[in-house]
Amino acid sequence: MTSLEIPAKERILAAALEEFANRGYEASSTNAIAARARVAKGLVFHHFQSKEHLFAELFDTEIRRFSERVFDFEAPLSPDLFERLYQVTVLKLKVAAEKPLMVEFLLVALTEAPPALKTRLVQTQAEFMQKMWPRFMEGINSDRLAPGVTLMDAIDTVSVLSEGLEKRLTLLMKSRTVTLEQASALAWKHFERLRDGVYRKP
Repeated sequence: MTSLEIPAKERILAAALEEFANRGYEASSTNAIAARARVAKGLVFHHFQSKEHLFAELFDTEIRRFSERVFDFEAPLSPDLFERLYQVTVLKLKVAAEKPLMVEFLLVALTEAPPALKTRLVQTQAEFMQKMWPRFMEGINSDRLAPGVTLMDAIDTVSVLSEGLEKRLTLLMKSRTVTLEQASALAWKHFERLRDGVYRKP
């Protein structure tokens, strides 16, 4: 199938992904998207009404694809919380290595979108996470948690820290400073420190 045999709407979404991922929301142009998709600009607005609508629909498409890839667990997940979070981090890094435009766009969407649009995107992201969350939670062993620390407390704290780690490692892979395997090994070192602590045991 040649590029022109692909339906116009799919070509527009593919072109928009590249444009938004590389240039950000404000600097991206519907003219450039139309040219890249090899369609008339009017056809872009026929399918998506506006740049904002195009951005939002592209986000819906890519966050669904990202969530399905990350939470489609082929191997059994460890019952240990830190090992399980590490497994999910590695899956995210694999997606970043295989689909860099997807991950770059999602980062752009959640940091650079106009405030009103960003609110809608964050809500969409939360809805997908709510659907996928039961898959992650099933079978986690909480026996080792300290008194007074709930499983959700632990997940919340570790997730906040691991999000920053994932962004750092994704950037290192993008710059070819580290490979996926090296990034995965670095991630585990950080999870080990979180799990075991950085102070000497009394």
